Amino acid sequence: MLLTILTLISTLLPAVLKGFGVSSSIDNLIPAMITALGQIITGIQTKTPVASSLTALQTALTALQADTSLSPVILGDISEGVNDLQAAIAAYQKAQIAIDPSSLQPLSEIV
Repeated sequence: MLLTILTLISTLLPAVLKGFGVSSSIDNLIPAMITALGQIITGIQTKTPVASSLTALQTALTALQADTSLSPVILGDISEGVNDLQAAIAAYQKAQIAIDPSSLQPLSEIV
């Protein structure tokens, strides 16, 4: 059900954003993000590797980062997202090799 909703959003959202004059780079990123998200959800459910989906998302964000027509504020946010995604990919790849129980820590409580 969630994947069906994501597919519908990925179909409609680029057309809506284009009507508001959003950069074509963002139009390209949205389907890539939704496809990657769907693949990640499926990968988690079926316990299959999702590194290629994360890498595809990283590629789309890097392309968006190179778009000089975006405001510096948005480019800063994209840069932060790319850095976070690179860290996530590295952590995921490390976890696929081995998990060191001594490195695990309890989650901090949200107040």
